[in-house]
Amino acid sequence: MHSKIRSLASDTLVYGVSTIAGRFLTFMLTPLYTNYLTASQIGDVTAIYAVIAFVNIIYSLGLEPAFMRFWAKDDAERSRQVFQTAFTFVAGTAVVVTALTIVFAGPIASSPLLKLDTDGARLVAIASFIPFFDSLALLPFARLRMQRKSKMFAVFRLLTIVTNVALNVVFVVFWKMDIYGVLYAGIASSLVSFLIFLPQVRIGKVVGGLPLLKQMLRFGIPTIPASFSSIVVLMADRTVMLMLTNSATLGLYQTNFRLAIPMMMFVSVFETAWKPFYLNHRDDPDVKQLMVRVLTMFTVVSGVIFLVTTLFMPYIVQMPFIGGRFINPDYWVGLGIVPIVMLAYYFNGVFVNLSAGFHITMRTGWFPIAMGVAAIVNVVVMLWLVPIAGIHGAAWAKVAAYVASVVLLAMYLVKVYPVRYDVVRIVTTLLVAAGIYFCCTLPPQASVLGITVRILAVPVFVGLLFATGVLQTSVISSLRSLVRR
Repeated sequence: MHSKIRSLASDTLVYGVSTIAGRFLTFMLTPLYTNYLTASQIGDVTAIYAVIAFVNIIYSLGLEPAFMRFWAKDDAERSRQVFQTAFTFVAGTAVVVTALTIVFAGPIASSPLLKLDTDGARLVAIASFIPFFDSLALLPFARLRMQRKSKMFAVFRLLTIVTNVALNVVFVVFWKMDIYGVLYAGIASSLVSFLIFLPQVRIGKVVGGLPLLKQMLRFGIPTIPASFSSIVVLMADRTVMLMLTNSATLGLYQTNFRLAIPMMMFVSVFETAWKPFYLNHRDDPDVKQLMVRVLTMFTVVSGVIFLVTTLFMPYIVQMPFIGGRFINPDYWVGLGIVPIVMLAYYFNGVFVNLSAGFHITMRTGWFPIAMGVAAIVNVVVMLWLVPIAGIHGAAWAKVAAYVASVVLLAMYLVKVYPVRYDVVRIVTTLLVAAGIYFCCTLPPQASVLGITVRILAVPVFVGLLFATGVLQTSVISSLRSLVRR
């Protein structure tokens, strides 16, 4: 048991380091764009990449999770057939969709989703090659995850990001190509991802035949609505906020929302490592006990990240930075949403944990229902709370959306793959974290007492978890072994 958890933690650490580095490099494009692009050009780039996020789902047709589910770790020939079948179909779909996008570039550019004016059709045609090359690299990256080649996966991902950032500097700063430079950098970095795997892939006859493809699509297609709903949950708050308030309020919300990025990155890297981990161990006799332990430890680590981020963020935003402070003082009034957003991300992570049972049993049809309800809850609660509580209402709507998805998934999980999660330990961890947070925010943050209690927050948190029985000595032994590795 401990060796398996150490294996998961090791993969999560590798994915985490590369993801954090990549996020930082990407973030550094923000000041570059503000200095070399106009506000409208930045808006155009944002709109284009938002549409690309939806288009990527269409390109894959759910075959990434299907490929991972049908992967056979002890049967190399079977795994090769599954990969070749999925890759050939995705490549064919990418060619068709890209061609249609280029043909209808004009109407797409003028649609409400983009509202591109000058050279809009040309921009859409150029941007269509970004998801095209992304789709060709999708399954090769998924194969690395299933082979547990986490270091190779991380290096290749990071190489793509470095290429994108470097070419942005060349195209936008030195060659003054404006928005075209941003798009060409995106195409080049996506192309690099595909070229890395080119010697390992080929397009040809579907090896497994039509029956295998049908099985994979039957598994993967039901995940498409869930993926769309997930993006709605992620993005709808920005749209509704703008509809109900104004651009200044949206800017305040977005700026402080991004400060919860530590929890978002933790959930993201955990999901990357978690899916191939439980699918590779789905036939183990102790897999359910393993899932219980992982969710409990996930909650504990989330508690630590929550306390460190929320208690020290008021100091971080005041740090000197280019042009003034790390965050302009005008935005500090919105710091109150950071703990709320982090809570939302935590429940998103719980959803990721619970999804294991559905993937193992191939009952992915429940995902569209859960995420669809979450999307509806998000919009409805925003319409109710934003006029009353402003940006705090939008943040709580995000929490409500993810809680709704978790509740529904938990109800369905009892029917398809019963797992007795340790609810007592999980709730105890959440209550202890909340109690420490509220106690630490009572003293003035500029006082010696305020700084002291914040420094002691995590040690007290861990101590209370031992005192309440949530943590045990065996867990610490596992963590020490991981650190030594």
